[in-house]
Amino acid sequence: MMSSKLKWLIVIQLLLNEQALCRVPPPLVQKSTLLPGSDTHEAVEEVSKQNLDSLLGSQVQSGLLPEEKSERIRSAQRMTSVLGAKLQEQIQAHLHIQGNISCEELLSASAVDDSLSSMFPQELLGLSLVPVLVVAGCPKEAQTLLLKLYDLLGVADTEELLMEVEGLIERRMSKSAAAPTPTSASLPSGRDQTQRHIKAVMFNIEQLAFVGEGNTIQEGHCEGWSRVNGTVLIGNAVEGGTGGLEDAVSSCESLGFLCAGVTSSGRHTPGMYQAVWKKGSRILPSESTESETWIHQCSATAATGHRWKRSTQRNCINKSEQRVYSVMEWIPGVSTLYNLGTAVYYASVNCSETAKERAILSAVDLGTDALMVATGGTAGVAGYALGAGVKTGVKAGVKYLLNSMKEEDDMLVNQFSVEEGVITID
Repeated sequence: MMSSKLKWLIVIQLLLNEQALCRVPPPLVQKSTLLPGSDTHEAVEEVSKQNLDSLLGSQVQSGLLPEEKSERIRSAQRMTSVLGAKLQEQIQAHLHIQGNISCEELLSASAVDDSLSSMFPQELLGLSLVPVLVVAGCPKEAQTLLLKLYDLLGVADTEELLMEVEGLIERRMSKSAAAPTPTSASLPSGRDQTQRHIKAVMFNIEQLAFVGEGNTIQEGHCEGWSRVNGTVLIGNAVEGGTGGLEDAVSSCESLGFLCAGVTSSGRHTPGMYQAVWKKGSRILPSESTESETWIHQCSATAATGHRWKRSTQRNCINKSEQRVYSVMEWIPGVSTLYNLGTAVYYASVNCSETAKERAILSAVDLGTDALMVATGGTAGVAGYALGAGVKTGVKAGVKYLLNSMKEEDDMLVNQFSVEEGVITID
């Protein structure tokens, strides 16, 4: 009898213990818990990762496994260390921080969180700002921006492009030490010629601003024509749009904003012009002084009115961005990328005058013809690569732009072969 009671007491005790154990909450995951095979140094990196995650939220890191997040954090930390070691002494002498500009303001100038901005300026501005954030003593913001670029471009491509930017900075630093600072006198002589070529550059910049927009642009308003001598308009020819100037213009005007303009070049007999579709088109310098382009001056609006109706009310004078510009303008290489990136950005949010100002500053660095080739070639490459996806197209455009700046001294117009409206890069 005692044996039976003892058994029941044991059973009851076990049940009570089980209930008590079930009420114990699961153990907390320590933020400093070491990953398998990690050491104390990696634990410190894990803490840094959590600090960055709190800044990034889920926008960039969504869809990534914890292991992938950790690896991206370590990649960002390694990259900022590499850039800091390579550029600290070189950029520091050119880093003029005026006023109370903060690390957060420098980060915000990347436009990566601006829903109105297109992808191309986000990538270009991000790549130009990372080295400056590193040297300015903003490692957390530099790593934050790197993580966002990883999401836009991928880790390998981001780091490859950043090393291209680093190389560009080094080359420009060495050139600036041996040559006087460029001024407006660096632009082509003749006010009219300069203004015409800037219009061609602005056409290319606007094309870059719309890379990836696809068929969302449905409406537009046209306000006449601008003539640019010594250039050729490259793109898909409008069927039935070939003839004398008046006939080609009439054919183009019948298409409204969908037509980029008309052009005469070596492909046509003298006095003959060809209308060209706007999508995928760009303007390049021509070897023939008799070639000319007539740009159809049109502004486009999205089908829903979302981007452009909102952007027309936007304040185009951004004092915070101007403070960032006052820092960027003194750094060779970076200033050119930043000016061009902001030109495309302001064009994408319908701030055309500010976009033009930044385009002129880029032309001071590169020259209008070189800038026309760089922007036109970039728009062409990005457009061709769009078939593989928007990200691939924009990435290809950024790579081409950096390469064209790298080889700008050797960049000749005959690198481009124009045949049947297709541009071939030799």
